[in-house]
Amino acid sequence: MYNQLEHLNCRGEETREAIVREYNLKLLIYAKLLNGRTKHSDARDTLTNEYYEFLCTSKTDENITKLITCGSGAGRHLIGLANLENPHIFNPLIGEGNGDHVGGGNGTNTSNRTWDPLAKELYNAIRWLICCWDTIPYGKLLAIKNGLEDYPYREPFASKIVSVNNIIRKDKRGRTLTKMIDELRVNNNIRNYNFDLINSILKEMNISSFF
Repeated sequence: MYNQLEHLNCRGEETREAIVREYNLKLLIYAKLLNGRTKHSDARDTLTNEYYEFLCTSKTDENITKLITCGSGAGRHLIGLANLENPHIFNPLIGEGNGDHVGGGNGTNTSNRTWDPLAKELYNAIRWLICCWDTIPYGKLLAIKNGLEDYPYREPFASKIVSVNNIIRKDKRGRTLTKMIDELRVNNNIRNYNFDLINSILKEMNISSFF
């Protein structure tokens, strides 16, 4: 699991320049921190507003992977150094803008493309799951997320929906994704999200929805 990977110190411009020389960077998530949540930055700071999470793969040995968690200053610098496109932030709070943008978390700016409605719904569900679980996407979840970012205009296969549904059902408290979001509403003014298209497909397949 990526949560168990070693983190790279990214404090200082020279340090970040060295990182980009040695590693290929992939942006996993760029998101707004909800009220009461913090993250430790690898630039040696405590983040309370927004954060970037990068997967770093060695250019000489692809089996060596590390993580970077950082704030806006270091994050924008790394994106520029690695020549990644600037993504839109995932911000589900009402009145703060950018919440409905679906820019690619891998550094691919997909916000100017036409999204398939089902693809957009599934993509938002994945980003919500990352937020609710406060986790780093990996394995099948990351592969599906990447596919949606690469082909946002394509309707995702039902198998992708089932896979994400199976991941959600592993929640330690047995909650649906909607239940998780509702719990966060207690301390946050969150936009309305629904997963009607996804639920309709799962119903047709006679599969219980955990969205």
